[in-house]
Amino acid sequence: MMSELKIGIDFHGVISASPEAFGVFCHEIRRLGVMVYVISGGPLADVKAFLLKYGIEFDEVWAIADYYCGKGEAKYFDDGSFFVPTELWDKAKGAFCAKEGILFHIDDSPVYGKHFVTPYCQYDLKTGGCLLNNGVEVDFNEPKAAAQTVARLVKENLV
Repeated sequence: MMSELKIGIDFHGVISASPEAFGVFCHEIRRLGVMVYVISGGPLADVKAFLLKYGIEFDEVWAIADYYCGKGEAKYFDDGSFFVPTELWDKAKGAFCAKEGILFHIDDSPVYGKHFVTPYCQYDLKTGGCLLNNGVEVDFNEPKAAAQTVARLVKENLV
């Protein structure tokens, strides 16, 4: 995909909580010319395996744990768990989105939003709504329509 329009979607609590809906959303938004970056705590291999199992389309997958492990700032344990210092963890997604030119990010955590310059849409699994930091709400109960809304917001620079 040659597009420079990019969005980020959190894995745990967003895609993992509603894979069918986000499968439709990701397919539709990519069809509309917007790249999808799946952004996760990790581990990267587990996230990719899940996405492939559910047929969820994406352009890139990035994981905090793998990134910091590669820099020697995280530790993996024999049981598969990992540790990244909180001060690095909380800022990682926002820094990655800014560096990569991601124009819109969907996440369920209220903690990370304050570290973003990228427009941040806080997803609520219970309602299916996603509230942007500028007050705009996107309804993910209709994932195809949500993809069209997000694509329009990004393309028209309305976020």
